[in-house]
Amino acid sequence: MNRLTLETIDHVIEWDTSSDVSQLDLGAVRFADPFALQILRLLLLEHADRGHPLDIVWPTSASVRRWMYAMGVDAGRTGMTDTHSPRNSESTLQPITRIEDEAAIGRVVDGFHHRLTERYPLTESSRRALVSVMIELFQNIPHHGNATGTVPDPHGIAAMQDYEDSIFLAVADRGIGLSRSLGLRPGYEGITDTQAVDDIFHRGISRFEDPGRGGELRRIADLVRSWDGVFALRSGRALYYFDPHGGDTYDVPAFPGVQLGLRLPRRVLF
Repeated sequence: MNRLTLETIDHVIEWDTSSDVSQLDLGAVRFADPFALQILRLLLLEHADRGHPLDIVWPTSASVRRWMYAMGVDAGRTGMTDTHSPRNSESTLQPITRIEDEAAIGRVVDGFHHRLTERYPLTESSRRALVSVMIELFQNIPHHGNATGTVPDPHGIAAMQDYEDSIFLAVADRGIGLSRSLGLRPGYEGITDTQAVDDIFHRGISRFEDPGRGGELRRIADLVRSWDGVFALRSGRALYYFDPHGGDTYDVPAFPGVQLGLRLPRRVLF
């Protein structure tokens, strides 16, 4: 594997769930995106919690390792760091940042917005739209990641990276997932991951019965589609994905929580 991305990370998860091999070889990786990097970080946490640290052969590319370290994955040592490397900060738009509770969301959004506006001249309309998207995505973690109150650490995280033609925003947690969150609503108990994704994005169903509550993920997906962007949401065994050429809901290897990636064209933002 030479690319660790939204499109390839499921190969890593499948390897982890079905292989007897204890070592993950990422030595050939020459490119990684924030979506895949966040899942890798959560995978490291899962293994650490089980008392079986994951043995990884990290990329041989020094530039990839520096970027991963600057983003919050300490390639070559423990695998995780909350101290970001200053050596590669010029190419890191927003390192992986914890989202621990609703009270801190405003501060996190301000930090993301500040780093983005330092680098780009946002229009007022795109600024409002991006701030709204970030608030709704980040709130999804404390609202739904531990809606049952049974997860000691949903470990909500978010990160952002810019490319020649796009901005990539990624949000992830290892909470209860969409099916268990939606299953708290009477009549939806025991639904599958695929059913939950379809109910949310195609039927507009929310965990909340009250009219006007919920629906944030569907609104964000509609906005990304109107911008000809890429939208990917992964929860449990289901992946809802679309790009300007179309999309669908796909079966994927099981992984806890919800992980979401947005690739937004720069032409609609600046």
